[in-house]
Amino acid sequence: MSQSALSRWSGAVGGNSCWELIKQGAQVLDVRSPDEFAQAHLPQATNVPLNQLDSWIKQQPNKQRPLVLYCAAGIRAQMGCDILRANGFDCAVNGGSLQDLLYNQPAA
Repeated sequence: MSQSALSRWSGAVGGNSCWELIKQGAQVLDVRSPDEFAQAHLPQATNVPLNQLDSWIKQQPNKQRPLVLYCAAGIRAQMGCDILRANGFDCAVNGGSLQDLLYNQPAA
């Protein structure tokens, strides 16, 4: 199983595509709560809870930098992508769930 059914339903792109974007310098945003983030997260991720995304957007000078968002199932990540795109961030990608990304993580 390379991607959970819920992640596919949420509009998440495949994990391999996300890892390629990350390898190329995409910023990784974990839109889960701080408690969820503290339990487990990708080491390169920045925690920006979905309810704080509007504030984070106002502090970003580069709307062209690719962004990969993830959460627990892909639903909040898709909502985050929608918010970002509505604010001119056209390079936001729904990475789905943390588990999907970990499952598809390339060998080091």
